[in-house]
Amino acid sequence: MIQIDMAILFFVFQGVFPVFLLVVCGWFLKQKGIIGEGFLKSSSKMSFRLAIPALAFLKIASLDFSQVFIIKEILLICLIHIAVYLATFLLVLKLGDNRQKGVIIQGGFRGNIVIVGIALILNLYGEEMMARSAMSLAFLLPLYNILGVIALTLPIHGMTPSGLTSSLKNIAKNPLILTVIAAMFFSLLRIPIPPILERFLSYLADLALPLALITIGGSLTARGIREKGRLALLPTVLKLVIMPVAGVIVFYLIGYRGDELGMIFLLLGAPTAVSSHVMADALDNDGELAALVVMFTTAGAAFTTLLGISLIEKML
Repeated sequence: MIQIDMAILFFVFQGVFPVFLLVVCGWFLKQKGIIGEGFLKSSSKMSFRLAIPALAFLKIASLDFSQVFIIKEILLICLIHIAVYLATFLLVLKLGDNRQKGVIIQGGFRGNIVIVGIALILNLYGEEMMARSAMSLAFLLPLYNILGVIALTLPIHGMTPSGLTSSLKNIAKNPLILTVIAAMFFSLLRIPIPPILERFLSYLADLALPLALITIGGSLTARGIREKGRLALLPTVLKLVIMPVAGVIVFYLIGYRGDELGMIFLLLGAPTAVSSHVMADALDNDGELAALVVMFTTAGAAFTTLLGISLIEKML
């Protein structure tokens, strides 16, 4: 029988449950008529154009690439993400609604590493493992945004020359991608962020999580859950089971054990990123399905994280 460490239980609960509560809060506010469709559309745009880019910029611009930098580890983590991404692309080809294909693809690979993953890694495994995961994050954020825009635009616009051109335009003008490029410039050249700008961005970044999660909760409907709940199961299984299990197997085979293996599991098994809903909504995809994926993976992550970390603790 698997014994669950109470410390692990506490940190997982502390990291995941507040996120889920904010989704419930958004749903409750919508049901009571406190927020409406106008608020949801405006807050989604604000998250996409301001709050989440500000958060991404601060996280990447402050990274010091002279810290722990293991290129083999970073490349393998990125390759696992790409493999799941391509496999999901093939799985959804026969799906009828093009507005749902990209949502499922993005939901299956894009993890909430900034909010949930790194926080759990720091609490469970300390600063060294956190620094290593932050290095991977610096490469994953650009990858997430480029692959995400492709997934959300290509099924809608198609593989025609005009469709590919439209997809490229969306990549070029995507606020998150532009922000990541600017942040990498600051990080690599070690340019300090002016205090006034840093404070301003911090205020915007503080809005990112609660605003996006309340919007997600407000976007959910009982009818949507009944009609689209089954579609949300595929990215949920991919994100919480297939990706982290594949990652643990790969890294176990190359010699990772203990804390290193736990870090890999938490990086790859984090619930679907909140920004996936924001981006799906902004690019005219099925925002309600994207909200369901975030909710399902966030709720499920409490169980899969406990089980996964407990199993890893027992591995030799």
